[in-house]
Formats: sequence, structure tokens, C-alpha cells
Amino acid sequence: MYGIWDDKAKKKAKLDLEKILTLIVLPWGVGLQYDTIQKDLDGKVYTEGLHLGPVGYDFIKFPNIYTTMTFTKLQCLNSDGVRIKLDVTYQYRVQMTNLKKIIMDFKDFGGFQDVLHHVGVASLHEACSYFDTVQFQANRGDFQDKLEEILTERYKEVNCDVEDLQVNNIQRPPQYESAIRSKERAKAEINVAEEQRPKIVKEANTTLREAISEAQIILDKAMSDARILATQAQAEAEAILEQYKKEAEAYSSILEDSGLDFSPEGFISYLGVRVIADAKNPVYIGLQSPAKTSYLVDNAGST
Repeated sequence: MYGIWDDKAKKKAKLDLEKILTLIVLPWGVGLQYDTIQKDLDGKVYTEGLHLGPVGYDFIKFPNIYTTMTFTKLQCLNSDGVRIKLDVTYQYRVQMTNLKKIIMDFKDFGGFQDVLHHVGVASLHEACSYFDTVQFQANRGDFQDKLEEILTERYKEVNCDVEDLQVNNIQRPPQYESAIRSKERAKAEINVAEEQRPKIVKEANTTLREAISEAQIILDKAMSDARILATQAQAEAEAILEQYKKEAEAYSSILEDSGLDFSPEGFISYLGVRVIADAKNPVYIGLQSPAKTSYLVDNAGST
């Protein structure tokens, strides 16, 4: 009889113990013990493992490592009012010393994540408003630093740390991108033109010098030809003058008493005969009255 009651006593004691104590496995992260019956939250932080507690208790779990928050093509307006799309990632982790306060404020990790997501969106919009379109292009590192500063400050307000912020992509509107590409092409063309300018100027100066040299050669040749023609003309003029001088001397000797002693009329007749005799083609002369065929005095005394 005693043995039977002993077994019953053992079973009763086991049932009573099961009502009092419950084993719960905490598979990952950390957690706070929560009594679902008494609605009481313990402040002690438990790590992963097997834990013993009262009946009806559970763990409100949080990861104890950094978790990734990702934003893809998040749209925001910069200081110019231009719509920018951002791809941003960063790591965050709850501050373990304030885990009970976080649970009291946000219930569980899911609720806390929702708040962190909205805080991240607000931080991105605020950081975006500090920069214009040109600064997004030229000062990408400054934007990332400003965003990290804002995120760190806002996450501290909800007892969370931020690490390893990365701005993976900044996408501007297609029209702006097209304008930027056109501008860059224009800059490249200007740079090419600036680089080619000395060569073009040199070629132009060379062409100018060649033209000046050719013009000078033509001018020198023209002046030389003019000098030659002038010399030839002068020589011919001098030769003609010399010829006329000699003819004048010859004609003068003809008219002198020591010469042929021609009278003026006879001399004129002599010249006429000479002109006709030297002509290569027939000469036809029409003399008007009172022209005469001879200027010599005939025997009868008529002329």
C-alpha cells in the first residue's frame, strides 16, 4: 500500500511541478522573460539556450547581431526640387542595456523594425533636402556623411546603433541625366578643340607666312620685270635717239655746201625717194593741190 501511495505522490508532485515550472528554449539572439498570465516583463536579458521559468512565461526575442536595413529606389526631393532615387543599406542593432524600454515602447522586434524603417525614410528625406542636383553629382561622399550623421542621431533616440552605411546608387531624372551627358560631351568637344587650337593656329600661321612669301616673290619678280622693261625701253629710246641723231647729222651734211648741197626742195624729194625705195610693199601717194611731183627747177624756169 505504501508503495502505491508513493507512486501516486510522485505523479501528483510531477503534475504540480509542471504547473509551476516550464522549460523554454531561446534559439537565437537575446530576450526578456514575459509572464503572459501576470502580464509582467522581467528586465533581465537572456541569451540563447534552455531556460526555466514559471508557467505561462515566454521570451520577447531580439537579435543580438547587426541587422541590415535596405532601401531600394527610395524617392526624395533635393534642395532644387528635383526627384532623386536612392539605393541605401546600413546595419543596425538594438542597445541591449535599453532592451526593456524598447519592448515597453514598441512591443516586439517586428514593431521596432517598423519604427526603424520609418525613421530611416525620414532621415533619407532630410539628408536629401540639404543637397542640390550638382552636389549629388560632385559631393556624393558629403551626402553619405550627412545621412550617416542624421541616421545615427535619430536611431540613438530609439536606443539603436547604426554602422556600415552605404549609398549604393543615386539616380537622377532621365531628362537631367540626358542634359548632363550632353554637357559632358560639349565639355569634351571643347577640350578637344582647345587641344587642337595650337595646331590649327600653327597651320594658319604657316599658311599666312607661305602666302606672304609667295606675295613677296611675285612682287619681287614684278619689280624685277619692271626694271628690265624700263631698262630695255630706255635702251631702245636711247638707240632711237642716237639713230635720229645720226640721221640728223647725215641730213645736215647733205644740206651743207661740203656735202651734196641740196636745196630744201631737193632734200625733200630725196627723202621721198628714200621712203618709197625702202618700202617693202607698193606705196601709193595721193598729193593734194598744189602738190608737185618734183620740186626741182626745170630748164624753162618753172618749178
